[in-house]
Amino acid sequence: MTTFTAVTYNVLAQSFVRRDRYPQCPPEALDPARRHALLLTRVAALDADLLCLQEVEPAVFDDLRALLDATHEGAFAKHGRRPDGVAVFAHRSRFGWLGHEARSAGSGPAALVAELTLDARPLRVACAHLTWKPDSTPPAEHPGHQQLLDLLAHRDAVAPDATWIFAGDFNATAQSAIVSAALDRGLDESCRTQRPWDTCAVNGRPRKLDYLLFSKSRLHPTPGTLPRLTRDTVLPSLTDPSDHLPLVVTFATAE
Repeated sequence: MTTFTAVTYNVLAQSFVRRDRYPQCPPEALDPARRHALLLTRVAALDADLLCLQEVEPAVFDDLRALLDATHEGAFAKHGRRPDGVAVFAHRSRFGWLGHEARSAGSGPAALVAELTLDARPLRVACAHLTWKPDSTPPAEHPGHQQLLDLLAHRDAVAPDATWIFAGDFNATAQSAIVSAALDRGLDESCRTQRPWDTCAVNGRPRKLDYLLFSKSRLHPTPGTLPRLTRDTVLPSLTDPSDHLPLVVTFATAE
């Protein structure tokens, strides 16, 4: 049996940090230099084997790659005209890295798919930052839902027998059509038993928006512990550089 830690983390692009969006945050918590340094410290402390990151700006990716270069292989895909993108880092002692590709949706890539091996068996990791619309949006009109279906179709076309992890900020609650579509098509929720499980707090609204979904029967998850977010929680803070928390799960391979 092999174990590895996986993390999905929306790191909050500095381009999206505005004082009017985070009126309750201490001004120093929004300072670019301070946030950047704190993010590097936060990621290093996670000591994760598999890192799936969203809202990564190119300069941040360069510094993360320098930080992790001795141990991790990494890749980045920018979101079209947006200033940010998604990134995947995989520890060389745990995984083989065979390649990666960006999956496009609309004006830019909706996900980065990394082709890995684990114990010489195929493992694919899709790191996604899906487009937000209210959960009440009809699935056929929801771009995030269509992006997820594209990823699932890609899975079925290129590697239906591989073990898959779908990670990222889905911009959707656990009751949404987006999550339901993934579960209906063979993925499972790694944090089903985790409580508390909210991963994001913006302006007094704790919510679960971040997921590590996985192939049923291929992996066994043990979710980490998250702090309880309340209406009084302020993120970013002097200890957390993002308005999301890193979601950590330890996976074990099936016997």
